[in-house]
Amino acid sequence: MSHVSTATGKAGGVPVIAYILLIACALMWGSNHVVARGVNASVPLPALAFWRWMVALMLLTPVCACYLRRDWAVLWQNWKIIFVIGTTGTFLFTIAIYLAAYNTTAVNTGLLNATTPIWVLLFAALLTADKPRLQQWIGVLVAGLGTAVIIAKGDMNVLLQMNFVSGDLFALISAMIWAAYSMLLKYAPRGIHPFSLIFGSIMVGMLYLTPIYLWSIVVNSDPYFTWQDPAWPDMLKIAYIGAGPAFLGYLFWNRGVGMVGAANAGVFLYLMPAFASVLAVIFLGEELHLYHLGGIALIAVGIWRATKRVAVPAPAK
Repeated sequence: MSHVSTATGKAGGVPVIAYILLIACALMWGSNHVVARGVNASVPLPALAFWRWMVALMLLTPVCACYLRRDWAVLWQNWKIIFVIGTTGTFLFTIAIYLAAYNTTAVNTGLLNATTPIWVLLFAALLTADKPRLQQWIGVLVAGLGTAVIIAKGDMNVLLQMNFVSGDLFALISAMIWAAYSMLLKYAPRGIHPFSLIFGSIMVGMLYLTPIYLWSIVVNSDPYFTWQDPAWPDMLKIAYIGAGPAFLGYLFWNRGVGMVGAANAGVFLYLMPAFASVLAVIFLGEELHLYHLGGIALIAVGIWRATKRVAVPAPAK
């Protein structure tokens, strides 16, 4: 992954743009939860998964054509890792998170998917030489507490009374898949443009999603887009999911991980429920409560703690 060299400043040796990208990514994915709230009931799962990435591919292709010509040889030489990255990040994660959304409550999905940063740290500790620091663990746990406060609406009894169903397993699996995807980005070919990497990943994912989508139309008689009439409201929502969370979200995430590492980037995922809450207040008319502010504050403290750089003492003279 190429690094951004035009950052306006640095925080602890890391370009500020890296944190901006990760925050923007969390905003995109948080908005995805709000937009998708009215889609799951009317759009078949295969159609949602397919068109999410088809929209992203249509937007990406014109802007990445020149980079693809330059990077094609590198993509082909490294097709095995591209295939694995595309299988996990585009196909498996998409299917797992939508199976969770279709088969369990939003509370369960949000809480279990929010374990992603913990899995990222665990995988980093087990599989890489870059072992997480104690303050990263503390930051992840503090931010996780903030997420739990928002999801539980300030009442821990909500968490104690959760009824787990089959969809919860998919939510937990999706968190593990995303953590694995984030770790795999470390092995992406060096020097390749982010657009080229995302294009290769999407093409791999579409190898799986296209036959599943066609099977749902031909065999299951599912509609191409939605059961809703008129169809255009759902189509606009799908277009946004493809353009924002799928296209820009993955681009921002890949760049951010490339600059700060998977362990530091993972904690930013705790911002998703915070952004989802704020957007729900703005666009859905939901009320802003004290537990929202408390949870957001805990998440901010956790992110600051996890990404804070340890000062290296100067050598003795």
